[in-house]
Amino acid sequence: MDDVRFSISIIMSTFNRKDYLQTSIESVLNQTFTDFEFILVNNGSTDGSDKICGKYAKKDNRIKLINIDTNQGVSGGRNRGLDEASSEYIAFVDDDDYCEKEMFSFLWELVRKVDADIGICGSWYDYNGSKIEKYIFEEELILNKEKGLDELLKREKYNVSPATKLYRKKLFDGLRFPKDVIVDDIHVIYKVFSKAEIIIAKGKPLYSFRKHVGNVTNFIQTNKFSAELLNEYLEMYRERTEYLCKEVPEIKERAIYSEWSFMISMCDKILKYKCVGCEEQYNYMVEKLGNNFEEIINCSLTTDKEKELIRIFTDSKK
Repeated sequence: MDDVRFSISIIMSTFNRKDYLQTSIESVLNQTFTDFEFILVNNGSTDGSDKICGKYAKKDNRIKLINIDTNQGVSGGRNRGLDEASSEYIAFVDDDDYCEKEMFSFLWELVRKVDADIGICGSWYDYNGSKIEKYIFEEELILNKEKGLDELLKREKYNVSPATKLYRKKLFDGLRFPKDVIVDDIHVIYKVFSKAEIIIAKGKPLYSFRKHVGNVTNFIQTNKFSAELLNEYLEMYRERTEYLCKEVPEIKERAIYSEWSFMISMCDKILKYKCVGCEEQYNYMVEKLGNNFEEIINCSLTTDKEKELIRIFTDSKK
């Protein structure tokens, strides 16, 4: 298989997901689009997931199985997959999610239509079989770098999840997922988008995110907070704002506002759910919001609800 080049390299890193893994693997192998290599990284699994990977690798020669003895974290598995990928385009599928069978045919046709660097489809959130639409829309968006990043920060049409997207592999040149972090994708995907010239998106729901207690980012949708995780998000937002203001100054206002908006929403949740252990983070965010009060209030992107909330937060600290 080393001498064969495919149109797409699909990367899946797995660690101890035996309850979900078979469905995830089969959703890739059963695609109507067949011109792909499937880079399956067994990332030090100890629950029998390695045997599941081995079983499928023997049955389908499109699978390139990589066995890592000791778990290297999600970032280590994804990076190994990137290093092994040989195709012009790459995609990521998480080991607890699944794709509709026409997903990669759809994404391939989408990117080839305009020679795009990134193609994006819609998705579902699957809560134990109950599916909720996420990022579903009818229109076909053809975006330049600035508009593509603007939509990424707005999170109305798509978000930073590596899944649901087909990327030109060269966008990852010089970029890898960072180690020693809790959530690796938030630190990388905006940088990938900043290197893309053409992005095409159509919100047909072809990817399902399984939502369960093992999802690290549950706190964004729920009241389950971790001070450590919140600290990482705050650091990422600060770095992202600095990076985008320098590299893509056309979206400076959106980048700065996005950081403020996150702080406002997190302060609101901390108060609403009476979260314990996040007092330091709450005080830090309120101080930052207070120091930039006039700029935030006068920003054209700040909503009326956010203006009301920031007044509540800052008044409470006076």
